[in-house]
This record gives sequence, C-alpha cells and structure tokens, in this order.
Amino acid sequence: MREVLREGHTEARVAPAAVASPHAIGVGALAALAGEVTIVDGATHIAEAQADGTLRVRAATAADQAALLVVAEVERWIELPLGACTDYDALEDRIETALREHGRDPGAPQPVRVRGAARRLALHVIAGACPIARPDGPAPWRFVGPVAAVELVGVFVDGAAGRLTHHDRRSHLHAVAPGLAGHLDDVAFDRAVLLLPDDR
Repeated sequence: MREVLREGHTEARVAPAAVASPHAIGVGALAALAGEVTIVDGATHIAEAQADGTLRVRAATAADQAALLVVAEVERWIELPLGACTDYDALEDRIETALREHGRDPGAPQPVRVRGAARRLALHVIAGACPIARPDGPAPWRFVGPVAAVELVGVFVDGAAGRLTHHDRRSHLHAVAPGLAGHLDDVAFDRAVLLLPDDR
C-alpha cells in the first residue's frame, strides 16, 4: 500500500475481473487511483466518483485494471455473533478476539467479512489520491450515514501497516451496500455477524 498510495506507483497491475472467481473476496484501488475495487463472492464492484459529485457503482469489465488488489478465495464461512461495535477500533478489537478464540493468528493475513445494520457508516472512494496517505491530494467522494444492510469485506492482519493496511489500522476493509461501495473509514453496529473462513 505504501508503494502505491504514498509513493505514487499507481500503474495498472492486475485485471480485477480476471481474478474474481465465484469464491473470491477482495479489496483494492483502480489504476491511477481512479476508484475503489471491492469483490464479494466473485461479484466485482467498481466505485467511481463522478464530476457532478455523485457516485457510480458498476460491475468490472475486462478493461478495468487495478494498481492494488488483495484477493482471497474462501469456499465456506463460519458465522459468529459480533455484538455491538461503537467504532472501527472496537470492530478491530472484536475481530482480533474472535480470531484468537478460533485458533487463528492475527499476525497472519485473515480474510474477514462483517454483516449488519450500521447505525453509522463512513466510507470514501478515491478520486486520484488516497486521503489517508496524501490528505493534500484530490478530495475523495465521501459517504456518512446509517445503512440498513451493509457488508464489510477484506483482510485483518496485525503488524502489516504500509503493506496490507494503512498505518493506523489492523485491517483493510471495504463496504458494500445497495448503491454504495468504498473504503471503510468508520462504522458503528448495534449488532453484527462476523464471517471467518471455515477450515474444517
């Protein structure tokens, strides 16, 4: 992530549509940081800010290229109650606790999903620069508000700042809801469900 978002290596590297198998989840950014890429069960959501201030979410085409993409293939998931999470930090704490309780190493990349009704969801869609790595760059499209049904997908890994996560996070998560997709900035759940890979 540091190489792409901070150092400016935003060239095309991989076609999201080519790696979106039926069991794939993934998160990333389009080449030139022109938008966000989110893969859920093989469906690839491309989110792009529009000149009129709106957001366009569409399926990926063969022509789409990503500068950054993290993908995992998971055939089966287990569902665990997550309870209330007041913010993103609390969510990460609960995910780490669940990983440890189920014998997973939080220091190794772990595919994760979270489903629930968000009392507050904050996300952004890059439009030429990452607002976290380069806050002085072009402003992203942003959303803040409640969402009745949202799914978060991505990777949890402690100690991978600058590689798989931003410097202040233990996860790299994107959110998908009707008409919405983008990089998670914050979230509050009254209750949610965590999905982890079923290794049985």
